[in-house]
Amino acid sequence: MTQKSAKRFTITIVLVIVISSVGFFILFPPKDRFHIDRYIPKEEQDTLLVNIVTLMGVKPRNTNYITRHEPRYRNFYIQQARDFYIYRYYVDENELHYFYIIRPARHPFGNRRAIGGKYRLGVNLELQNYQEVFVTQILQEEYLREIADDLFIALTEGNIEKYLDNRLIIEWPDDRLKYDKEKQEWRYDVKVN
Repeated sequence: MTQKSAKRFTITIVLVIVISSVGFFILFPPKDRFHIDRYIPKEEQDTLLVNIVTLMGVKPRNTNYITRHEPRYRNFYIQQARDFYIYRYYVDENELHYFYIIRPARHPFGNRRAIGGKYRLGVNLELQNYQEVFVTQILQEEYLREIADDLFIALTEGNIEKYLDNRLIIEWPDDRLKYDKEKQEWRYDVKVN
């Protein structure tokens, strides 16, 4: 092998490695792309989670979709938020925030479920146009983590419909229970257009 052909061979190998690496990261982006730390400062994350739990969590007794936001209930949601965590988070180029939160399930076996949704973030971490897109079945937490990337990527890319009929994974929406965007809760009386 001549010196010139050895140099070409080396350059070719380096180019193949570089192109392969770039292709790999495009096809398989690093998971930290979906970590909340990338989008929300640490000191604001607890407040944001409590704001989400105010909509996602169990409401205090004798409240409804309007009164649950009253300041006197804030501590109730702060206590609940301790058992919720944001497993995946992403903000797209249009400032739409996506989440995949793992939370307790009200079930005697103590398993958990995940909720995927989206919203826009207003001033003072106010959630605008908040919507829960899916709620998983009650599953083992380890399995919720395993399926998170497939569900979350589909959610952020607008392709979640292909999973919504899989009753082994998705509990809601179903034929009867839908998410009411106005009342910001799952209801049986939602009219589908």
